Order: sequence, then structure tokens, then C-alpha cells
Amino acid sequence: MTVDIINQTIREMCLEIKTQASATQDWQLMAEEQLLYEAAICIFGSQMVFEMAVATADRLRERELLQPEAGGRSIQAIEREIVESLADPLLVPARDGSQRYVRPRFKNRLASLLAKTIVGIYGQFRTIRGFLADAKDAREARETLMLHVCGFGPKQASLFLRRVGYSSNLAVLDVHVLDYLRLARGLSLSPSKLGRLSLYEEIESTFQEIAAEFGHSMGCVDLATWVTMRVAKREAFL
Repeated sequence: MTVDIINQTIREMCLEIKTQASATQDWQLMAEEQLLYEAAICIFGSQMVFEMAVATADRLRERELLQPEAGGRSIQAIEREIVESLADPLLVPARDGSQRYVRPRFKNRLASLLAKTIVGIYGQFRTIRGFLADAKDAREARETLMLHVCGFGPKQASLFLRRVGYSSNLAVLDVHVLDYLRLARGLSLSPSKLGRLSLYEEIESTFQEIAAEFGHSMGCVDLATWVTMRVAKREAFL
């Protein structure tokens, strides 16, 4: 698949995404529990594929472990509850449209990140909603989330802000988008190096230029690129 074909697919995908814009969430209308659920998805997404991250967060929500309160519990106590809830396999969508049971990996690490986040935020009588309301812009909100949500780097924080409808002008520079930048702009970037915010913002500026060329918001082009590249690689077009 050539870059021209990929770009045409991204353009078509952007139009489809724009038609679904009304379905975007509004963080100001979301309960704190919903914001924590979305944060959990983004934390888990750095350790596993997206579908598995959603299934993991769904399991914890079903077990009422995504409550926006520390309740006087220690980090260790919350960790144990999370690990125990993930002992049974999760039902996850497969590529062929079916579903299969999968045991989540890195349970202890996921439990540690989430437990520290819950105690660090709600144990100090703070909220994710408060962080978002107090930030002067999306970049400041991203930096604040990186300070308070364990496991959030620039990519995870940007994804969270997009998913809750806070901003469509941040890039989620995951491996699929980085592969596109390599093909389209000859940029060879390691995802591990993009944990540094200054470098992340530098590459984000490059992607902003690309989004302008497509004539859509950066968030729209970023999501369209993610979908296009993910499908292309899955179907062995790349």
C-alpha cells in the first residue's frame, strides 16, 4: 500500500469521523466515576491492545472497583482487590468478530498503577474533573494528568483528553501513527523516547502540519491515521 493510497484512506476516514462527532463525550457532563473509568482504559492501553484494555476496565467497573474515593483504604488493599478481580479470564472481541476469553497480563503492575492513582487523587480530596476545570488549556491539562495519574505519559494523557471530549487538538502518537510518520515523512522514532514531553510536543507540531494539509483537526487526522494504519498492518497491506 503506497503513501498516496494511505492518505486517501485517511481523508475518507476523517469524513466518517466528522459525521460521528455528535457521539463524542462531554467531560463536563460526565460523572467522576466515568472519568476514572476512561482514565483506567488509557492506563491499561499502554500495556495491552485497546480491546483488552476496555475489557479490563469493564471488569473493574462491574466489580465496583472504579469508585472515585479512597475510602481510607491503603494502596496495597486496593491492589489486592484489583488483582483478585482479574484472576478470571476476560471476554475480549477477536479480529474475526468473534469473542474469546483471555487472561490479562501484567495484573500486578496494572493494579499498582490504578491503586496509586485512586489514593493519590481521591485520598487527597482532589478529582479528575477538578484538574480539567482548573487547566487553562489542553496542554496544561495534559501536564497535570501526567503528574497525578500513574502510568500516564504524554500519549496516554492525550488519548484520555480526546476520549472525554476535552480537546481534539492533541496528538496520540502511538505506534501506528509513528509508522505513518516514518512512511510519510521519513521520521524514525522509538515510542519509548516519546515519554519525554518536550520531544513529544516537537513531533506533535509536525503532525499538526500534516493535519493542516488534510484540512481537519489534529485529533480527527490522528484517529483516522490510527485506524487506517492499524487495519493496513492487520491485513498485511504493510
